[in-house]
Amino acid sequence: MSTIDQAAPTADTTKSVPGHVIYRRVLAERTSYALAAAGMAVGPQLDDSAASYLASGGIGLGTLAWLYAKTKSTDQGPSAITRAQRAIPFLTAASTYVANLITPGFNWWEVVDAAAWAGLMGWMTPLTRSAGLVLELTEHQKPTSTGLAPRELTYTEFLAAKWQQATGDGTRLVSIAPFRADRPDFEAVVVAQAGKAVPTFTDVQLAAAFDFPVGTVKMRPVQGSGPGRMRLVARPTSEDREAVAEGIRGLWETAVAAPGKAAPGVDLIDHRTEKDRIVLLVASPPGKTIYLPHTAICSAFGIDDPSRLVIETDGIRQGVVSVYKTNPLMKVRKATVDDLTMDDKGRITIGVCHDGKPARMRLWEPGQGALRGITAGVTGAGKSVLQNLILAGEKRSGIVSWVGDVQGGMSLPEAEGRVDWFAKGPVETLLMLTAAHAVMKYRERISNEMGRGDFALGRPWPLINITLDEINRLLSHPDEAMRKATAYLIADIQKTGRKVGIGIRLAVQSLHLKDLGDDDAIRQQGKVGALFLMRTASSSTKEMGLDGIAPAGFQMENIPARIYENGQIEALFSGKDDEDGESTAGMAYMFLDGRAKFMRTFFAEKVDGVYPDLIALYGEEPANGLTPGEAQAAQAKVGLYDLRHTNPYADCDTLAQAFSDAPSSTPAAATPAPATGTDGDGGEAPAPAPFEAPFADIPFGLSDDPGEEPGLQDQILELLAEGPKPLKDLRAALPGFQPSSVSNACSQLKAKGLATTRKRGVWQLTDS
Repeated sequence: MSTIDQAAPTADTTKSVPGHVIYRRVLAERTSYALAAAGMAVGPQLDDSAASYLASGGIGLGTLAWLYAKTKSTDQGPSAITRAQRAIPFLTAASTYVANLITPGFNWWEVVDAAAWAGLMGWMTPLTRSAGLVLELTEHQKPTSTGLAPRELTYTEFLAAKWQQATGDGTRLVSIAPFRADRPDFEAVVVAQAGKAVPTFTDVQLAAAFDFPVGTVKMRPVQGSGPGRMRLVARPTSEDREAVAEGIRGLWETAVAAPGKAAPGVDLIDHRTEKDRIVLLVASPPGKTIYLPHTAICSAFGIDDPSRLVIETDGIRQGVVSVYKTNPLMKVRKATVDDLTMDDKGRITIGVCHDGKPARMRLWEPGQGALRGITAGVTGAGKSVLQNLILAGEKRSGIVSWVGDVQGGMSLPEAEGRVDWFAKGPVETLLMLTAAHAVMKYRERISNEMGRGDFALGRPWPLINITLDEINRLLSHPDEAMRKATAYLIADIQKTGRKVGIGIRLAVQSLHLKDLGDDDAIRQQGKVGALFLMRTASSSTKEMGLDGIAPAGFQMENIPARIYENGQIEALFSGKDDEDGESTAGMAYMFLDGRAKFMRTFFAEKVDGVYPDLIALYGEEPANGLTPGEAQAAQAKVGLYDLRHTNPYADCDTLAQAFSDAPSSTPAAATPAPATGTDGDGGEAPAPAPFEAPFADIPFGLSDDPGEEPGLQDQILELLAEGPKPLKDLRAALPGFQPSSVSNACSQLKAKGLATTRKRGVWQLTDS
């Protein structure tokens, strides 16, 4: 062979074929080996004649002769190694067959050697390998350079090649950056030839370049660059946030901010998307106050459930609009003890705001004192759950709670026996207010003597919060004297109770003046603190609540009775029953610290007319009570404080009924005087006689008659004489009394100095 021949490159005998062709050839070769192996095992047993020897031996010798001849050939065909590969199956098969023929009889290894041959040949597939087949060039493969083996393209190289193939040499795809490794979504920069602009491509052309769905590939300008560079964004599997934003901006500009639309001139400043929520930052033009009509914006966005749109403003020119996929407060968890434990800012958590943040309210404000408040909502709006959450939080936080349930104890039955005073009905509620007014005057006098001008928690008094549920019934009572006295007491406590640590909250169904004793001061003072507007029966109640406190531009739609996951109209169209929706009980707009928050109270389930979950949150400890001086002032005023747990007037509707049998009293004289004064020494004026006379015959403390059946307090003292006992054991030993009555009796014994708590929940005699 000449030097030129030796230097000449070997002919490339490889063939590019699709992958399925290689697969089929391998399968056919392996199948033929299996069939040949069966013949090699069975053939020698059936025929061992001279013809069999000549045939098998001839195949082997002929193969050797062919291989030897090819090694001497100078043609440019397959190499000697390739030819040797092709000869292997024939040489090994002939040798195995001849060995089986020579062996007399049948031996087990004759089957094994045939099977072993088939397995080895099937693994080697020498015929297919010698053919020099390679995979055909696809989108994912290309030769890197002449003479080098092909390699698999990276995803960015593949995308660049696809773009080049689809658009030609006019542009290049550079700076390719996939959004996620497990998704095909990416962004890149399209660069045109020098001095030229990037051509305009249609959505169909862009999608076809990468075989993505139409509309998922977009071209956008590159900020700070000219037309020779454009940004390409492809999102076939994830949301194109910019496209969504462009759609929202276009919708806002055309359906909301355009002249004659919902909020003309209000610009969309910024936006962001969250899971199931779109947040818009908007602003009115300079010099204009922001105005965002809730109903009109709902219509612009195609929202039929007004609770899916929440509007918040700064009261000047900026606002935040939250658009939800479904009502964000459809499901709310239950409250925990930690939620209802007051923090160092005087706050407890009573629910969840629309944006997932905790809904907190103040029980008092450090440095300012007690707070007022109003909760307005129709029956079933969730007022009772809200009031119980607050009362449980007060008890957990060491606050004295007085509750006036004008509905005879039916509105807040969970609170009975778990607060310091639970007044049932209009008469006892009025007497409780009178006692609270006396305590307020007592605190004012002592504060003046101490030179204090504000309230400090626990120094020396606890915070007192008065809750008046269904107070409309008393403020609009037919008895004019009761109505006027109630209005006076509430208004005076609202005005001056803050500085001495006495707060007052009203729970009403209506905010009309005729339902508030014709006293606008009650409504205005109540809104200064925490205002909760729940589902109301009329738009006038909503407007009365918002008047004077709603941030400028704020608009609120009434909360519907039920909400539906896919909207009310869809529910009506599909024929679903009205009861298939979710109740909105507990949803409210909370106005606090000058802000409006859409929230929902924690969930509570009613069982047999009460809320067991809320009862558990109160805890087993006795209710927090007054200091001895305050208790004496309250007792001296109405003569009822020591008997507050017996509810003697719960069934009476008027003071005249309550005192009709009392000696030396008349119905007219029984009305509490609105005015209060001080004596010449600066102390409190003597308590009015009409309140003292009816209780003159009622024994206070324990019975002195040895023949009289021992009362509850007597029986508790007898049990404690045996030694300290847990509260639950006292209740078990007194099955004839309600558990709450036992707790109240223990608290009364503690106030008298006869019993005390040894540790949490364990009572003992004071002198033990």
